[in-house]
Amino acid sequence: MDLAEIMATERDSLLGEYALGGVPPYAAVDALDEVMRTPSMLRIPHPCWFAACPDVPPGLARVQSCPSLGYRFLWCHADNDDYRSDYLAFANAEYGAGLTELPQTLHVDHLFNRERARALGLHWVRMVLLPRGVNTSHGAGYEKSRTNGLIGTAGRPRGVDEVNLLKLCGLRTPRKGMPLPSDIYAHASRMADIFGLSVEDIIRNIEYLMEVAAFEPAED
Repeated sequence: MDLAEIMATERDSLLGEYALGGVPPYAAVDALDEVMRTPSMLRIPHPCWFAACPDVPPGLARVQSCPSLGYRFLWCHADNDDYRSDYLAFANAEYGAGLTELPQTLHVDHLFNRERARALGLHWVRMVLLPRGVNTSHGAGYEKSRTNGLIGTAGRPRGVDEVNLLKLCGLRTPRKGMPLPSDIYAHASRMADIFGLSVEDIIRNIEYLMEVAAFEPAED
């Protein structure tokens, strides 16, 4: 499987889990057994488990496998700074990528900002492969703003949100304070068909998340 196919598999698997489980798939958790147990609507018919990633200490990275849904994901500890080389080992071992390095045009992305994960006491973050430009736009925009705001309850698992789905589907982050572009409306139409929601609800959620991301904490 080549890298484009791996990216498509990761995207489609997360969308499939979302549709089957009825809730957003986990992006960051305190402990990996949470991913194995919940949501029960998904995990009872489609069990998953974690195993070591070849040549990587198990405390730094683990591989999630779900045979009935045909996917694998790499999860890295929030303190793991070698996640790019660990993803390469994962892609070679699990998907037969046969590479000596990843191209610079692709980023290994924490699906939940790891600085924010650390601040919220979440030790494990799901990793995905993304085009560099898409990932950079989200890192410099939405994710940076969310991290600076540090909104949320510590310890609670975090799922993929509507802006994460934009990133997974190859769309750059919306610009704060600007009208949403037409490609995001087209994306919302596709997601509405998958999840049985209205386009208006999805657009409203994206706009709400962008408004939350613009939050600046008050100075002491």
